[in-house]
Amino acid sequence: MRRPIVPFRTPPLDAVSHGEWLLKSPNGDAPLPKEVPHWDYQTVLELVAPVSVDRRAVTEACRLDFDSGLAVLVMARSNHTNVEIVATRLDLPMTERFDLAVDISLAGETLGGRLTLETLLVVTAPRPRDRLAPQHPGSIIWRSNSWTDLEGVGTQFPTDTLDFSAVGLDPEAGWQFRIDLSDPDARFMSAARLTLNSGHAAIQRLLSGAKDEGTDQLLRTLHWDVTRQMVQAALECDEVIGLEVDPETTTTAGVLRNLLGRIWPLDSPKTLQGWRQTDMARIEVHLQHHSRLLK
Repeated sequence: MRRPIVPFRTPPLDAVSHGEWLLKSPNGDAPLPKEVPHWDYQTVLELVAPVSVDRRAVTEACRLDFDSGLAVLVMARSNHTNVEIVATRLDLPMTERFDLAVDISLAGETLGGRLTLETLLVVTAPRPRDRLAPQHPGSIIWRSNSWTDLEGVGTQFPTDTLDFSAVGLDPEAGWQFRIDLSDPDARFMSAARLTLNSGHAAIQRLLSGAKDEGTDQLLRTLHWDVTRQMVQAALECDEVIGLEVDPETTTTAGVLRNLLGRIWPLDSPKTLQGWRQTDMARIEVHLQHHSRLLK
């Protein structure tokens, strides 16, 4: 780990330990690889890592009172979407040593390309004992970095930008999603396209990497709407209904079938078609829940 150059004392290397990140799956936890080959933008990454902090050693080395506030933060960054989020924050109890399992969940629509995970030990309420101690809340006294490349059919979900007002589309709309089902065996990447309205102020903020509650809600709404349209397309396509889940597939029908399987792992496509005809609200409500539409 590279030690940061900061104007205050930092803890010794053995005061904080960080185990490897594990990728959680139905088949058990496995070390997070440097490449996730079959990731797609509908996937939620579930990750866990052990972290241990020796409060006594940290506070003594940093010249802080023992009861100074400390927290472990995990920052997640994607170089394709320019999104940077606080994946979790865990405040440390007032014990000599604390072992914790850092558990994070990352929604796929905010990711793509290289995913960087930075674990930080932060002083949240410093009680400095001298001038060499961290003086301000938010001071980072320890950090560790890890990364993985998200590869696969959904990594570069086909997305472009267009000023809707320049081509006669509704300038107040945020996006347009199209999927061509004329050839269900065609590659999904060539059949689906998401176009963002670059002329809309909210989309401009999203594209510029803004990080605020409004942009977060916009991303959740975008995820929900695209998922909803893909589910509708899947339930209208007989070729999708007749398929089995296949994580290796790259076809349009196969990707849509996998989507149904992720959202409704215990229900068959035939059952979903029945709900669509008799109780569409049941599908809509579950999609809102699955897409985390409301924070």
